[in-house]
Amino acid sequence: IDMLRHSATRSLFERRDVIVVASISCIYGLGIPSEYLKAAVPFSVGETLNLRGSLRELVNNQYSRNDTEIARGRFRVKGDVLEIGPAYEDRLVRIELFGDEVEAIRYVDPTTGEILQSLETINIYPAKHFVTPKDRLESA
Repeated sequence: IDMLRHSATRSLFERRDVIVVASISCIYGLGIPSEYLKAAVPFSVGETLNLRGSLRELVNNQYSRNDTEIARGRFRVKGDVLEIGPAYEDRLVRIELFGDEVEAIRYVDPTTGEILQSLETINIYPAKHFVTPKDRLESA
């Protein structure tokens, strides 16, 4: 159910043709939508990427690094490849680098490794709906 909530939230941000049918209890605990949107980590083919900074952003967005097993809410780095298991997808996002440049972004089947779709750009939304900006955490 959590994956479906994340998927619906993502669709509301990225598409105009969205209708969500859900019980009232499903919308409780969604956090602040504007903070969730601001926390998205963008990737684009051809951009220069600070890998260490991007990994820090993923961790700040409640993703955890696991270099052996990839699943929703986790990411791993193998050589020049960053793989992310978005909280809202059954597919993995594979970001291939050439040096510091994003060379390719692809959706990949997590079981077979088959490339499902190539993308030019993608936003990776937080793994949890509860997103608190750093300045708010420090002032608390």
